Amino acid sequence: MTTTRTAPIGLSARLVRASWATLGALTVASVVGVALAPFLLVKAPLLLVALAPDSRHVALVAGSVDPWQLFGVSVLRRALYSVGVYGLGAAYGDVAVSFIEARARSLGRALRTLERVFARVGAALLLVLPFLTLCILAGAARTRLIVFLPVLTLGHCLWVGVTIWLGKRFAASSQMVIDFFAERLFESTLVCLAIVAGYQLIVRRTRKTEPPNQ
Repeated sequence: MTTTRTAPIGLSARLVRASWATLGALTVASVVGVALAPFLLVKAPLLLVALAPDSRHVALVAGSVDPWQLFGVSVLRRALYSVGVYGLGAAYGDVAVSFIEARARSLGRALRTLERVFARVGAALLLVLPFLTLCILAGAARTRLIVFLPVLTLGHCLWVGVTIWLGKRFAASSQMVIDFFAERLFESTLVCLAIVAGYQLIVRRTRKTEPPNQ
């Protein structure tokens, strides 16, 4: 039987739609950011982080932009995606964990382990691990938003702060990478676009050929 994304009865349809819309928009933004990473790294580093706030992007631009602006953009962008994932966890509960477990068995087992740790520690675990998997678990556990959001934000602040600090310490090395892309801006951007497009195509074909979950 094929797994369907059906929300529990009685759950606010607005939460479901808002969560999927948020994640959809931010996922597209992330793909665009990664595809244009060389160009944005050289020409618009803050925009790169706003689109795709990966740690590598934050660290690379840390030495070339205002640290407080970088900090604010990174934390806000990461928190938005995390809240969207939390919403899906709240919407689908254990179904969300089971769906991920079915799609990636090793990740599913890790989720179950994290679920047991989360049951013992609670939302405080997000202070040290503000990861998307824990956001799903927090939503599935019906952690109150008034508790989840401050702890999550503080966790992201700690991780982003450390990433920026490391980025500034190795700013000279990062500048060498930026200069490399600046000298080959068109070629590097074209290659990056091709890699991202190829990867997306492979993922879509793989999903189409996967057998339905039983």
